Amino acid sequence: MVAIPLVAAPLGPPLAQSLVLVLEDDAAVAATICSALAREGWATVTAGSLAEARKRLHEDHPRLIVADLGLPDGNGIAFVREAAASGDLGIIVVSGRGEEVDRIIGLEVGADDYLTKPFSLREMVARLRALNRRLDATSPRPLPLAAPQASLLEPAGGLPQRPGYALEAPPAARALPSGAAEAAMALAVAEPSSWCIEGTRLQPSRFLMIGVDGKEIRLTGGEAGLLTLLLTEPENMADRELISRRVLGRRLLPEQRGVDQLASNLRHKLLAASAGRITITALRGKGYRLVW
Repeated sequence: MVAIPLVAAPLGPPLAQSLVLVLEDDAAVAATICSALAREGWATVTAGSLAEARKRLHEDHPRLIVADLGLPDGNGIAFVREAAASGDLGIIVVSGRGEEVDRIIGLEVGADDYLTKPFSLREMVARLRALNRRLDATSPRPLPLAAPQASLLEPAGGLPQRPGYALEAPPAARALPSGAAEAAMALAVAEPSSWCIEGTRLQPSRFLMIGVDGKEIRLTGGEAGLLTLLLTEPENMADRELISRRVLGRRLLPEQRGVDQLASNLRHKLLAASAGRITITALRGKGYRLVW
């Protein structure tokens, strides 16, 4: 059984009620988590297996998920991927200290954050609150775009000027922590700028894009980090080693395909948001480039 410290009092005023799916095969741990969330004003539903979690996902439509990856009927990675693709919801994965690979893969397939057992309920509640606020965040006022070329602002570092490109504010370099989740999140939020390219508004610091049709597309922490990196690197290009270190928080190993999967996921979202006008291309032996 995992020892999880109890929180004596709520961290703050309850947010608007959101249903949280707690995927945990230890009934005592699940009950403790649910009790803490109930004090914060959240409704909860529990699942002790992957089969039950899939049922709860499709029948109850939770807004947030706390998912333990070690389950009796399999690894939770496949469920995280399925849940991330099913709609606008937030996912926090939970794993033991020796399961770093699972945590990283979980982030790469769509989780927004992770917790390592044993964890503090106070930290869990704080992370869920932050994730819920991000999901509720409204988009800022539109960025005006004048005629091509005349409206272009070049950020520090010298991105090439192109038609249909506008920048709200120049980015500032920040030091990055070493963990995978922290690295991706820090890279995204360290760049407060909003970019408007070909009518698509890219807001990685807010973990979203606003497409040419006005629809919002949510980004995971890793996708937001990669998008920020490609927007701010010279020639909008980054090699795989740089992406692995800056976004995933680890050294690139030959057998790891996490960078490629992350680039593929972001490419699909960019193509959907821009109606095919923005994409990511692979450069043989080099890395990836943002193209429009």
